[in-house]
Amino acid sequence: MQAMTTNGVRISVESKFQPGHSFPHRSQYLHVYTVHITNYNEFPVKLISRHWDITEADGTKKVVDGPGVVGEQPLLDAGGLHSYSSFCVLAFPMGRMSGYYTMVRTDTGDQFNVDIPSFILMMPDALN
Repeated sequence: MQAMTTNGVRISVESKFQPGHSFPHRSQYLHVYTVHITNYNEFPVKLISRHWDITEADGTKKVVDGPGVVGEQPLLDAGGLHSYSSFCVLAFPMGRMSGYYTMVRTDTGDQFNVDIPSFILMMPDALN
């Protein structure tokens, strides 16, 4: 599990390859990742958007931007936790994801970014 704290918000991520939903003969490797977001600030925050940088094993890069996460814009009270799972389909057995969430302090309206630590998406035995 990869973890990082930025601006009082901790992001931890774990990923798992899904062999039953992957089709190597079609260059489709599905990975599920779970993100845990903990607000260590003394004020509530709301996640309003996401930015992902996805890098394939061959160096190809893709950027994904959008509102919220999995159709939600979660509100985290002081000390609050929000977890969600999503997925990424790669064209190669391994790749990397990183990015950031844009948050807003609900008490002041100030926006800030929270870094998502870089994590590996890898099919087991991909390096053998």
